Amino acid sequence: MRSKAIIILILFSALSLTAKEGMFRLDGITAGLTADMKAMGCQFDPADIWQPGKKCLAMAVVRLGGGSGAFVSADGLIITNHHVAFGAVQSLSSPQHNYIRDGFLASDRSEEIPAPGYNVRIMSGFENVTFRFQAALRPGLNPQKRLRLIEKISQELIRDGEKIPGNECSVARFYSGREFYLVTYFKIRDMRVVYVPARSIGAYGGEIDNWMWPRHSGDFSFLRAYVGQDGRPADWAKDNVPYRPLHHFPVAKTGLRSGDFTMILGYPGTSKRWCTAAEIGSQVQANYPERIALLAQYIELLEKCSTANEAVKIKNAGMLQGLYNSIKNNRGLLAGLQRNQVFEFKLAKEKQLAAFIAAKPTLQKKFAGLLGDIESLNTAEREIISLNTIYSWLTRGCRLLNWALTLKKWSHEKTKKDLYRERGFMERDMAVKKERMQVSQKNLDLATDQAILSFFLDKLLAADSAGAFKSLSKEIQHAAGKGRREKIAAFVDALYSNTRLADLDFKLKMFAADARTLAATQDAFISLAGKIQPDIDAFNRRKNIIEGSWLRLKPLYIEAMMGLDPQALYYPDANSTLRFSYGRVEGYTPRDAVRYAPFSTLSGMFAKNSGKFPFDLDAKMVTAINGPGRARYNDPFLGDVPVNFLTSNDSTGGNSGSPVLNERAELVGVLFDGNYEALDSDFYYQPDLSRSIHVDIRYVLFVADRVNQAVNVLAELGAH
Repeated sequence: MRSKAIIILILFSALSLTAKEGMFRLDGITAGLTADMKAMGCQFDPADIWQPGKKCLAMAVVRLGGGSGAFVSADGLIITNHHVAFGAVQSLSSPQHNYIRDGFLASDRSEEIPAPGYNVRIMSGFENVTFRFQAALRPGLNPQKRLRLIEKISQELIRDGEKIPGNECSVARFYSGREFYLVTYFKIRDMRVVYVPARSIGAYGGEIDNWMWPRHSGDFSFLRAYVGQDGRPADWAKDNVPYRPLHHFPVAKTGLRSGDFTMILGYPGTSKRWCTAAEIGSQVQANYPERIALLAQYIELLEKCSTANEAVKIKNAGMLQGLYNSIKNNRGLLAGLQRNQVFEFKLAKEKQLAAFIAAKPTLQKKFAGLLGDIESLNTAEREIISLNTIYSWLTRGCRLLNWALTLKKWSHEKTKKDLYRERGFMERDMAVKKERMQVSQKNLDLATDQAILSFFLDKLLAADSAGAFKSLSKEIQHAAGKGRREKIAAFVDALYSNTRLADLDFKLKMFAADARTLAATQDAFISLAGKIQPDIDAFNRRKNIIEGSWLRLKPLYIEAMMGLDPQALYYPDANSTLRFSYGRVEGYTPRDAVRYAPFSTLSGMFAKNSGKFPFDLDAKMVTAINGPGRARYNDPFLGDVPVNFLTSNDSTGGNSGSPVLNERAELVGVLFDGNYEALDSDFYYQPDLSRSIHVDIRYVLFVADRVNQAVNVLAELGAH
């Protein structure tokens, strides 16, 4: 009984502010938050976090490669994570120049190399445009019309916002569509790699240590942003110049101690703290278990493909790194949700909500049938969730099929007016699609691509009992062979024997083609895309009905939940917009009789060194550890060089690379992970357990100085 009571007490306030919970919008800096930050030791004015168009802390933070980063010099030098920059390093690597294994250092700016597919976004505008949607979203709209109207208004806002040269805009939904914001970015396209440590430093501990504490990872990298000589965004050119940010973070001269104030600024991707009980039930009972089983088999397949040779291993490294991270995250998340009985708690909370509504006639009228409608909607979503998971991984993993579907869809969408096209197919989206096509071409291994297609086709047909993809099934049935897998093998062989989509020039040329020209190519993949597109469109319509229904029900659900405690301080789920969170340096107790200290050290890292991957320190690091220069970076309280540290800052995926700031808004570290025991923090924050893991800036300086002699980087940081 005691443990269950503790769970309920912790979870009761999962949607409102508890302890240092909260990933806050930059326009949500209240007097209460300011007072609390000051009480914890913050010495800068929180109002300086966001001042549109002016020098402020937010102007030093960038959105980068699915993660975050920060300017650390006046000349556009950016610090981020090793794993955030990994895609660029992978694309630049070869068996002859294996930057994944060996790292990279440009001794001066002339040696900095372009980072393929990378760009950074600096937020320059954040405008509440909810009124635009409220005026148009009249009651009684069917789900598809609601979704389409939201998309059309969003596209109009984006179009108007991007009339200003250099602007890139997006419309972000907060509280699941209760509020809408137009977010404007200054997008820089010329990114270059400056300094990346060897994998034995940047990913020390590998998947064994991933999400775990104690951790000893040098998960950092440096990139630089370049613009044209006129200061505007430009494609790579030799005469481009370093971008001059309005603000950059100085490196702290003194280190942190346990209990010190910390703040992070970054772009957290997705959290689910406003999920309904029905949604959590689906995640626990179906989605996570099925996804984990699927990913385990997918990983096994890619590992087998990667044994072909060193070149294939390099090409598949990024996919495998992402899959390793996902499966361990999902396992921890599922275990936490089950252990902490989150579904049961949420169900009890909704019973409380139902009683609250029933007791007030005005609420009965507004929220009548809400919880029942949510249950019905979740049932409809659950009917397609398994199939959608497989289909999503299929189109993400098989590049040739993805390219064929993109070309076919684009040939149709470009016949429409820009504002009436489907998401992702406006004119402004095409440059990004072409760029991604060119980047992914570098990591294309046809044997791996073919194996992925065969694997997921088998999974898709096995799961598609309702015949959602009947056209695809029919095509495979016409192939030679006896059983399903034999037919799939023959079908896939024929596709790859009769396609030109592995040719980049052909693909880029086909972007300009109309539907008739595409069909005339008689390319097997393009032909297949045309045959299965009607089924895909029908499947997407089912998903759109569900999404449009949630856009009506979830804002009502959130409004009703807020009514249970109208005085609480609420915040929206993470949605890849810039947020801040604050906390302190703090360890935690993962289980009985175990207490984790908040710092790991160089000595602890050396103790893990087995000489075998992933605990294989190279000779230069061993020399540095044993050398006299180490003492310069020792912490006086630890008596050692700090490597990683823990804080109670609220964070999630997408925060990787976020700058960690001290009470003076100086850089003290870079966030790179969360702790395994609290991975279910995406659904609720646990003040005694939820922790963010960071690389200490003192360890970054130690590696740059004593291991790689990166004197130019150190000088630019003002640390040499």
